[in-house]
Amino acid sequence: MNIMVVTPYFYPHMGGVQKYIYEISTRLQQQFGHDVTIVCSNWSQEENTVQTDCIDGLTVIRVPYQFKVSSTPVSLAWKRMLRNFIGLVRPDVINGHMPVPFIADAAARAAVGMQVPYVLTYHNDLTGSDPLTWAFGRCYYPLLGSRTLGLADMIVATSEYYASRSPHLSKHHRKLRYAAPGVDLKRFGGDRSDFLRRKHCLNGEKILLYVGHLDRESRHKGVCYLIRALKTIRASVDARLILAGRGNYIDHYRDLAAREGVLDDVIFAGFVPEDEMPLYFNSADLLILPSCDRAEGFGMVLIEAQACGTPVIGTNIGGIPYAVKDGMTGLIVPPGDAGELAAAVTAVLSDRDLYRRMSRMGPERVRELFTWEKSAAAYDRIFREAVRGEGDQRVKLEKGEMMR
Repeated sequence: MNIMVVTPYFYPHMGGVQKYIYEISTRLQQQFGHDVTIVCSNWSQEENTVQTDCIDGLTVIRVPYQFKVSSTPVSLAWKRMLRNFIGLVRPDVINGHMPVPFIADAAARAAVGMQVPYVLTYHNDLTGSDPLTWAFGRCYYPLLGSRTLGLADMIVATSEYYASRSPHLSKHHRKLRYAAPGVDLKRFGGDRSDFLRRKHCLNGEKILLYVGHLDRESRHKGVCYLIRALKTIRASVDARLILAGRGNYIDHYRDLAAREGVLDDVIFAGFVPEDEMPLYFNSADLLILPSCDRAEGFGMVLIEAQACGTPVIGTNIGGIPYAVKDGMTGLIVPPGDAGELAAAVTAVLSDRDLYRRMSRMGPERVRELFTWEKSAAAYDRIFREAVRGEGDQRVKLEKGEMMR
């Protein structure tokens, strides 16, 4: 099968969506023998032309953008360009990725216009942590997003849990399919390490770890609540917080930590190379993802930490309650509540039996539900179903109406 994947960005630009696409696409190629072509925008303005390269056997076509809205690339020429690439590549199926607007919307219209099955992967709702991005999200669905959802032959969500709570997916339950993110079990295992203790000259302190973006656009990750919770945590537990990631909001978090009186207890670790990530998870005592917005569609770091036997703390938002089995592999707390977050951290670290049970159950649940091999197999079934045109007849009629 010839598959074209359309995404706003791809490697070397890093992020959860890019990793999801890479891991599944390489396995579709290696396990199932499909040919996969990735079409994405350029990241760098200096190299903003059509470029083609190869990454681990995947053909990657980078297309120019005209301007950016925040970190979202936009080009009014994408529909025409994608039609040209469809003519050249001749894919059996096209897979677009939302919620970043515009390129997935252009791909849907190009695919339908050229009568190629279109599968849309919907990672999370487009929301906003400030008035401007909130307003942008409110305008996007009436103007573009809702029609893109309607044009898709099938919609892939990362969990039934998230899809059942999304106001934008409720009308499309007949064509919903599911493929959760996964973990490379060869890399993420339970071999405990003292890597972080040696790297940051720590002794017996408990190591609290956050892994993710630290930029202004990622305020939905809730890092501010974690820093505020640290003061309460430190009153009963000797702990240090490591913030692993880079971004344009680090100075803001430094100032917040100073105001809270915990600056000396926060370590800004910066960018973490992919090959070091298992060492981070294996040497932390607890992984915390304090997200406070539905922009958190899943939380891939949660299952990577669990695969390493590290208990996790997440919030009752987005797809996190599916990634974490509350009370078994970690704890779920209300979003935006520093007090509850601190109490959960203290509870896990002070109860040795609870901690051991979570350390044991985490890897077991990941092996059962969250591997990239299972995710790739789900996509193989979904793409074959789309190519055979076996979708619900009512959905086909609705799609035909939308194209008139």
